Amino acid sequence: MPLPFRPLQALLLVGTFICMAYSGGTYWDAAAHLLADDTSYGLLPASPTDFALRCRAGLRFAFWLFAILGAHEMGHYVACRWYRISATWPWFVPAPLFLLGTFGAVIRIRSPIPHRRALFDVALAGPVAGFVVAVLALVVGVGDAVAVPVDFDPAGGGDVFSLPWIGDQVVQTLRPGETLTMNGTLAAAWAGFLITVLNLFPAGQLDGGHLAYAISRSVHRWFSRAAILFCAVTVVSSIRAGHVPVYLVWLAVLVWMRDRHPPLWMEHDPLGRARALLAVVAVVIFAMSFTWIPMKLGG
Repeated sequence: MPLPFRPLQALLLVGTFICMAYSGGTYWDAAAHLLADDTSYGLLPASPTDFALRCRAGLRFAFWLFAILGAHEMGHYVACRWYRISATWPWFVPAPLFLLGTFGAVIRIRSPIPHRRALFDVALAGPVAGFVVAVLALVVGVGDAVAVPVDFDPAGGGDVFSLPWIGDQVVQTLRPGETLTMNGTLAAAWAGFLITVLNLFPAGQLDGGHLAYAISRSVHRWFSRAAILFCAVTVVSSIRAGHVPVYLVWLAVLVWMRDRHPPLWMEHDPLGRARALLAVVAVVIFAMSFTWIPMKLGG
């Protein structure tokens, strides 16, 4: 069994958590605005003290987003270990000054995936694990969120980050009739659902693409094309509505990947009816996590 983390992996892990905490304190948590020693409160820290205060204020965001990404990748890793597929521990990618503080996390699979069942299980384990932790973050974040006045105007009150369907259901159950402000935990849940959706697009070598390929090559080919078309429609809709086209970069990724996928050792080994039915779970998770326009610009 390989060592948990190589020195570079450990360094990237720590760096990613710091970047997440700084982004949480800069973008998501109002507490950092009150603690900062610079009244202009720009994107860059005004002093080491300002940097430390922002990181401290963003710890909730960093903790939950790190947990969501870690659960997702460890789901893949555990499934790989189950099938004796050689894989690395997660590599986290820091992104200083980016909205989330990270570009995500990945594991590197170093041996071929033998058959369709293994490919299906490895692909599904990540989104399911990440989704479960994102739902937990959602519940905690909704409970901690501050309600805004009833006469609050989102169009003139800054950007609005739209929760997916499951977020609306949790809000209506726990805080019916309220409009909530974003906090670090809720922001991490929002990001976690978005990351889950991006990975479940059924194209190329994304998790959704692996699932489609595990069902059949033809399903993977047609679903890859449908995913590109669907993503393009969301981008056009966002632009026409005057909002941020969040899926624009992902559209470029989908076009680049298209329906390319490496072959398996045993291409004709059957997937089995049970796993074909489990593919519905991935569709349901995608539907519950998807937001047509995740970010709307305020005035």
